[in-house]
Amino acid sequence: MTRVLYIGDPNSVHDFKWISWMSSKPEFETFLIAQEHEMSLLSSNQRSLLGASKITLLEPIKSYSLWRFWENQASLKTITEAIDKYKIHVVHPLFATPFSLWTRNLPVPSVITSRGSDIHVVLAGLGKGSFLHRIHGKLLLQQFKSAFENAAAITCTSQGQLNKINSVFGTNLKGEIIRTGVNVDEINALQPEVNLPNNLTDKRIIFLPRYIRPIYQTELQIRALAAIPETLKQQLAIVLIEGKKTDSEYADFIKLELENCGIQHHTFESLSQHEMWSMFKLSALTIMTPKTDGTPNSALEAMAARCPLILGSFNYDEDLFSEEFCERMKTDSTEELAQLIENSLSNYPLEKVECAFENASKFGNRPIEMERLHQLYLALAKR
Repeated sequence: MTRVLYIGDPNSVHDFKWISWMSSKPEFETFLIAQEHEMSLLSSNQRSLLGASKITLLEPIKSYSLWRFWENQASLKTITEAIDKYKIHVVHPLFATPFSLWTRNLPVPSVITSRGSDIHVVLAGLGKGSFLHRIHGKLLLQQFKSAFENAAAITCTSQGQLNKINSVFGTNLKGEIIRTGVNVDEINALQPEVNLPNNLTDKRIIFLPRYIRPIYQTELQIRALAAIPETLKQQLAIVLIEGKKTDSEYADFIKLELENCGIQHHTFESLSQHEMWSMFKLSALTIMTPKTDGTPNSALEAMAARCPLILGSFNYDEDLFSEEFCERMKTDSTEELAQLIENSLSNYPLEKVECAFENASKFGNRPIEMERLHQLYLALAKR
């Protein structure tokens, strides 16, 4: 029996995907430690889902603090006692910042995973800003560097993350590219079913699957859609997902942009996994233009659902997201995106859709990616 202790967010869909894959295997036991703040947001339904998936929730820890060292010591004691009590073989923080900071000086091997904004936004932003922020950030940066250098393994969901880690630290650390991946076969076989309002009937749907947040540049997408020809607008409907943590001021701003756009629209607060997949299957086009990203599961899901896809100008891994498999922006210009939308709706190549499906099956398929993680755990547990 291999026992893995995860440090992560019990409310995170991505964390759940990684942990539940392992917890479903009879040769694994999985445990999860979260920060007190994340635990306070945990719903009874999510708690039940974790239990049903045989994921054991342990006593929470405080948020890491550079100054409240006594709280850090108490949290570290909670982690080390759990390692001893449950005979843990491997500790695995599922988001590098801040969870990797807890792995220093642990008595068992640790795996640190990066998934995107933890590296491209948080880590890259340390040591910037006001004088006090720079001092605070540089001290934290040294602690993160120590954690990464002493990890038994590093995994990233894109090559760009690993490159950024080494750029920020000035190191030459090695890592494995292990993506969360998606259930390609299940998506392919799905019969779409989602409760859409009547005013979207017979419309061609434009799906914006990333939450309404500034980092995903929802306003860029809406303004580009507002700029397409009026005759085309009449054929369309926009579907968005607000997300529970969306800033209300930004959400109100986006709703005003939508009203001015001239295209019918509908916003879901959230969608289940199968409803998300259904939306990809029902949509004429999916658009994502984040400021920063890893290997977005939503893009892989669109490919697995054979939905035409436009990605922004972020530097994605070319093995998955080159222009052979989707449309790519070269800038963040409204005009460029509007033209790409118009072209995609009129003449998106069928061979690009099929190539994207085949490529997602090879390089973004969860069973394949999680089996690589499985083998990594087994190797570390033998140490």
